[in-house]
Amino acid sequence: MFLASDSPFLKYLLFPNFEIHLNTIVSTYIVMFIIFIFGILYRNSVYNTIKKLQFYPLNTEILVPKPLSIQNIFELIIEGINNINESILGKKIANRYMPLLVSFFIFILFSNLLGYIPPIWQVSGYSMITPPTSDLSTTLALTIISVIAYNILAIKETGLKNWLEHFIFPIPTILKNKTTFTIMLAIILLPLFLLLNVFDIFARTLSLSVRLFANIFSEHTMVEKLVHMVVSNETNIFLKIFLFFLNLFVMLIGILAVFIQAIIFEILSAVYLGLYLHGHSDEH
Repeated sequence: MFLASDSPFLKYLLFPNFEIHLNTIVSTYIVMFIIFIFGILYRNSVYNTIKKLQFYPLNTEILVPKPLSIQNIFELIIEGINNINESILGKKIANRYMPLLVSFFIFILFSNLLGYIPPIWQVSGYSMITPPTSDLSTTLALTIISVIAYNILAIKETGLKNWLEHFIFPIPTILKNKTTFTIMLAIILLPLFLLLNVFDIFARTLSLSVRLFANIFSEHTMVEKLVHMVVSNETNIFLKIFLFFLNLFVMLIGILAVFIQAIIFEILSAVYLGLYLHGHSDEH
């Protein structure tokens, strides 16, 4: 079924233009394993706090974790993101779908940060540990999950009728005044607005996936090229020193960028959900 090669890419025999990126798959499993380990550590930290409270119920200091503990870091991240979501969706909706939205952020963040692991495992010059988000197939899959999720949640929260009306908006508003003119206008404009609203979903999908992919891919590629030039025997020693410090600067900026890209994806997913729920949420 597959045509093997000397690189971490497999090609379908039936579909020569379709590639399976083994390094992306391996890296995705690494990210999931890392998140799983952090999840276990966070769970144990919370359980240990609960056990201590059973023996020392009046000692409220137990509830305050150490500043650099995994529990404290995770809680700060979740609380900060949820505060943003509450300003977009309202407290009730944000809390209800917090696990989904925060999961986007955590997975994308760890995926982005994987690009800073040195290429310790290589196959034919290709690193097997690479940011999954530097592969368009990963970002597109995340975006499709996001699009499907906020459409399903919109049906759940507002009902099928209101969800369908979203695709022909503002036709329902025009038809509130049931006159001959508004009815004729609605009939004429309905195909146009239906096309625009359907196209809007594809535009959001393309925007979400390509933005994340392009930023992470370009930053990861730049770091890889700079590292290669630094370790290359053909590079002058003075140029190596300059490139080394330049690479450190790029990596520092990149670390900030990976946080920003993860937050942007999460916020836009919340915003798109909020657009469907506009006028139906109890708090905004």
